[in-house]
Amino acid sequence: MRLLCIGDNSTHGDIRPCHGLAEAAVEGALSLTMSGPEGVVETLRRSQYDIAVIQQARADTRLLRHIRNSRIPTPVMMIVRTSTPQEVAETLSIGADDCVSAAIEPVELLARLRAIVRRTGGHDSLNLHVGRMVVNVDRRQVRIDDRPLPLTPREYDVVELLTLRKNQVLSKEALLDNLYAGQEEPHGKIIDVMICKIRKKLRDFGIVDPFITQWGIGYRLNEQAFIPLGARTAHSASTTPASRETSLPVTRGINVISPATKMDVL
Repeated sequence: MRLLCIGDNSTHGDIRPCHGLAEAAVEGALSLTMSGPEGVVETLRRSQYDIAVIQQARADTRLLRHIRNSRIPTPVMMIVRTSTPQEVAETLSIGADDCVSAAIEPVELLARLRAIVRRTGGHDSLNLHVGRMVVNVDRRQVRIDDRPLPLTPREYDVVELLTLRKNQVLSKEALLDNLYAGQEEPHGKIIDVMICKIRKKLRDFGIVDPFITQWGIGYRLNEQAFIPLGARTAHSASTTPASRETSLPVTRGINVISPATKMDVL
């Protein structure tokens, strides 16, 4: 999960993540980038984040209104230290997907973030179904026709990411950022190698061309390749509108960005 955390730097320039987010990032459950409120709309337009989290001492809806008025589709969670029921209700009515206390336990916070990202991508459970393929996010397992697909941890991350972002073209840079955020990234060629190995493994299950390569751009999942043989004729002429990008990659680290620089702190 690639997350942009917008800290409240109105007091002593503090844009540190709350305890729950920091713990999730250190454990490798999400890729966390910290930012101040300045230039957030442009950041969300330029980069692909699965969810934005606004941290504040008390609910202030001005930044949330700015994001929604700018027609930024990224889901938004508010984390506040103190709030009234009326402030929470107003925050949700303006367009926040959730509003929680900064004292929330990390396990609950991470579950809420994952649920928002899944719903945004049109998935209502931890099992992601694409024709013959089922991706179980909780167990980190892929099954084809109820048979396990043998994948390395990184190969699984690629399949899960492309499944959650079905019909979206992901560049090698985006894949690397999601898989290795906060760590030293290998050369972009590693993505081509992983895609090639996954294709060979899927070919053993009779699935040809599981990914579509758009040269100079990146890769996307080819849903047609996973349709059961008996149903392919009925689906051959159908098209699916592009869905909003979401993901739940398992990555590690916290990044901090400013208007001029971006550096890793973990």
